[in-house]
Amino acid sequence: MRKTNRSRASLAAVIIGFFLIGIIVPIVLNSIDSYQAMRKGWPRDVQYLAHPVFRMLVVLIGWMAVNKILNAQRRPTLGLLVGWKQGFKGFVLGFVCSLPMLALGLLCDRNALSRDLVHLTIVPGLTEEIFYRAFAFGLMVQVLRLGLWPAAILTGVLFGLAHLISASVRAQPIMDQLGWIGMIALGGLFYAWVYERANWNLWVVVALHAGMNLWWDVFDLASSPMGAWGATLSRILAVGIAIYFVVFRGVLRPSESGDASRIRA
Repeated sequence: MRKTNRSRASLAAVIIGFFLIGIIVPIVLNSIDSYQAMRKGWPRDVQYLAHPVFRMLVVLIGWMAVNKILNAQRRPTLGLLVGWKQGFKGFVLGFVCSLPMLALGLLCDRNALSRDLVHLTIVPGLTEEIFYRAFAFGLMVQVLRLGLWPAAILTGVLFGLAHLISASVRAQPIMDQLGWIGMIALGGLFYAWVYERANWNLWVVVALHAGMNLWWDVFDLASSPMGAWGATLSRILAVGIAIYFVVFRGVLRPSESGDASRIRA
């Protein structure tokens, strides 16, 4: 029993510790003027990729440490190696669920396309879901046996707060900042719920996240006939459709004749 408790404490220290490192280090670095000045001299792609790549290294090292502690026990999943059929199915479903934002965008003005579009859409859609949902939320539930909602709320709130690193968010009035943080945190909570109910298929939330980012950057959704409310409603509708198909219809659940294991390598 003591050995089990020590292992559980070690696992909690690794998962929570690496999660906090991945959040805090970029925030601290961004607060250092000399670092910011040095970063501006880097190639543009490197500027965008530095922090996401750092977080992926954090995930890799943390994942290796978790599996070393678990030793011969069955390994948890990060939801990436789900088989190409399930991965493709999850990705297509997630992207299709983002289409309400495209439908609204067709009624709006278009933003000037940026050469950084991939860095603003696909990169965060992939790396943030790996870091917040697969590593932090997923391992808290699968390994630490924390309840779905406590883990989703904790990681969702930190997901929202971490966006204060964005200059565009910090430049807004405080009430607008709180609104943005609250909306992002709520989105993170629902992403976590969808991820767990999708039998740990991360691709559905990667595609949903990246698709929503894409339509937000391509179109000025606040210019719709409904104003800012239109953008909010289109986001809610996108996540709601994903919840309907994944949670209530069980589209990505394994069949009864298939492998119903919820934890796999």
